[in-house]
Amino acid sequence: MNSNKQLYILIIACICFTNAAAQSYDKQYAACSETLRKLTKIDSVYFAMLQKRDSCLTGVPAPDFTATTIDNEKIELSKLRGKVVVLNFWFTRCQPCINEIPDLNKLVELYAGKKVTFISITYDSTETVMKFLKQHPFKFKIVANNDTVRRYIFKLFSAWPYTIIINKEGKIADMQSISKGRDTFVYFNEQLKRLL
Repeated sequence: MNSNKQLYILIIACICFTNAAAQSYDKQYAACSETLRKLTKIDSVYFAMLQKRDSCLTGVPAPDFTATTIDNEKIELSKLRGKVVVLNFWFTRCQPCINEIPDLNKLVELYAGKKVTFISITYDSTETVMKFLKQHPFKFKIVANNDTVRRYIFKLFSAWPYTIIINKEGKIADMQSISKGRDTFVYFNEQLKRLL
């Protein structure tokens, strides 16, 4: 088979896999969210059901997305296969988000040179993020001015911070919104050790 034909088949296979991953995620998300849709108020029951929904999505292929960091680096999730990906959704006025940044930075330092990519996504503007970083250094690859990935790709509710860990095969390994009483560093370090 000539190289052009092989390339064409590879491109078609990638497109099919990406579409299949998005369809698989959407289908499982709908099934896992059924109970949540029936709740009429946001309370402790709601958040308990939200945790069950997130657990239900474990093992599902993560939907692909592309984004550009504040350092102008293009990120395409499907091209990170073979690495563990930590996605953190946050914003600059979110105190729980700010509180966990030192622990998240420790994870970046601990896993430097290993097959882990750390990405943070915020709807704040690049200008707002750059000002914020002067006071609160954040060592993740930062995507600013983007709420599409959170709201429309992963369909997450407005709960921050929110972290998704994707395994080397491109499947969701863990989804967590803030949890009181949990040590962020210890919790995510255990997840990463398990996946590497």
